[in-house]
Amino acid sequence: MKKRLLVFSIDAMVSEDTDYLRTCKNFSKYLAGGSEVRKIRTVYPSVTYPAHVSMTTGCYPDKTGVFSNYKFTTNSKEDTWQWFAESNKARDIFTAAKEAGYSTGSVAWPVTGRHPSIDCLIDEYWMPQKGDTLAGSFERAGSSPEMISIIEANEGLLAPSYKLTGRKNFCVYPNIDDFFVKSACDIIRKYSPEVMFVHEGNIDHGRHTNGVFGSWLAPELDRVDDYIGQVGRALEDSGELENTDFFLVSDHGQRDIKRTVKPNVLLAKRGYIDLSEKGRPVSYRAYCLSNAMSSLVYLNDPENKLIHDELYSLLCELRDEGIYGFNEVLTREEAAERYHLDGDFAFVLESDGYTSFSDSCKLPYIAPLDLTDFRFGHATHGYMPEKGPQPTLIAKGPHIRSGVTVENRNIVDEAPTYARILGVSLPDAQGYPIEEILDL
Repeated sequence: MKKRLLVFSIDAMVSEDTDYLRTCKNFSKYLAGGSEVRKIRTVYPSVTYPAHVSMTTGCYPDKTGVFSNYKFTTNSKEDTWQWFAESNKARDIFTAAKEAGYSTGSVAWPVTGRHPSIDCLIDEYWMPQKGDTLAGSFERAGSSPEMISIIEANEGLLAPSYKLTGRKNFCVYPNIDDFFVKSACDIIRKYSPEVMFVHEGNIDHGRHTNGVFGSWLAPELDRVDDYIGQVGRALEDSGELENTDFFLVSDHGQRDIKRTVKPNVLLAKRGYIDLSEKGRPVSYRAYCLSNAMSSLVYLNDPENKLIHDELYSLLCELRDEGIYGFNEVLTREEAAERYHLDGDFAFVLESDGYTSFSDSCKLPYIAPLDLTDFRFGHATHGYMPEKGPQPTLIAKGPHIRSGVTVENRNIVDEAPTYARILGVSLPDAQGYPIEEILDL
């Protein structure tokens, strides 16, 4: 008999959160008594899309090619999110499972749009194009007619403002999570995929809005518990709860910030960026792409060693002054060696611990916090993975040992663990199965 797997990612959930979740009824019913990894070391940069790709491939960004939520651009980022599976260059668990004959499903899991190996697919997708409808937008992102029917049936769960203004208010919390979780449950009940991945973001949104911890958190963890209950009951209704290995996971933590700074203002001042009269980049020799608490520095001509070395000296000088928001400058080679982070950038700037980065080229250099962008709220992420509160993993099921606690593992160990359960192969994975929690 084929094994069954359900992975539920709670964006930005950290190990401290599970102390509260253990007191909640649905967590107690569906996950208590299983095994856990108390702290999961995520990828660098610690942002959602690179982390979630690593969670399904077992590979770091140097192999997946996904090291930002965005594709590089000097223009608007509204339609440059890396929604689609072709951004990922590594073999993932969906491909391995499908080749082995498993049925597959994914709801709101990042970087899965148009994935050819996912049968029941609802991508994390923000309806980016003018005039988008639910049906047209999600069909573009790879949803089948059957999935479009589920999407449209749950349209009423979206924010009331969505009904008035359409796509501009599609991604409103908690409505968007209500919509995605209900859609996932409908898929489980109707199609019962043997391998199912689900992602939701209310804790991540709450931390961006309010800070890492505070009185706001308990009600939102209650909401997470409600979602666990919805998924658990859907598995019960499908008759597969007892046959399913249920994983509750997360991708990164967050840290509180005090300000946002604009490195591109400094680069423009030093002649590395040419600006229009409106302060927008026209051309560049160097440009910073924000990953919140880290920033990737791109060169227009990567082969120009003179500009490379000149810019490196400038960045180190600014770092040493200690007032510009970053306290480390990594070369591409250093990032690859220390963090398996590699790509077509030249340098990485790491936050001083209380500063986030903006892409803006407009003065002033320091900007106020801004809740409209995840990078600029009261808390955010993107920093080096050893810092801040850590994500976690909890599992229960027929192939999970009872009562085992592992203190530390890497996020790239998750996909090899799923592959081990399913009996499929991820030969290029850089992680290893978490054998301590498995009963196979």
